Amino acid sequence: MKEKQKDTFIWEGLGFPIRLVNVPMKKVFGEWVLDTNLEHFQKVVLHTLAKKQTLAKKQTPLIGAELRFIVDYLRMSTREFARLFGVTHAAVLKWENEKSRMNPSTEVCLRLYILNHLKVADKEFRRLYLKISHQNLADSKNNKILLEIDAEKIAC
Repeated sequence: MKEKQKDTFIWEGLGFPIRLVNVPMKKVFGEWVLDTNLEHFQKVVLHTLAKKQTLAKKQTPLIGAELRFIVDYLRMSTREFARLFGVTHAAVLKWENEKSRMNPSTEVCLRLYILNHLKVADKEFRRLYLKISHQNLADSKNNKILLEIDAEKIAC
């Protein structure tokens, strides 16, 4: 089995583009594929989404496909997810289809819920809570930033 490392790679296997750097790849049946534990990778993506921000460290809202990934990762139905955050399932569907945006306060609650679900250390939880800005989320016009993950840190 051949192996190599790519400097950068755009991967859309979770429904939205993720820019991976230092990407371990292996050749399987003649095709180059990401060489990582997918379960661990999804957990890293979830953690990255909870902290989602621009390079300028400004928080940006989640996009519909990212929200769909979160709901799926948490293994919830749209109704269960809606009930958890005190909204209708129709509202969640509108967020997923990008017909409307999630209220910034609801998004902060979602990000904190994710961090709690991942059982991050209390210190990290507090640091991220203090960093998340309701105002940045409310004011953000360009919410389609590309996630970037150093794949070398999550390689098998």
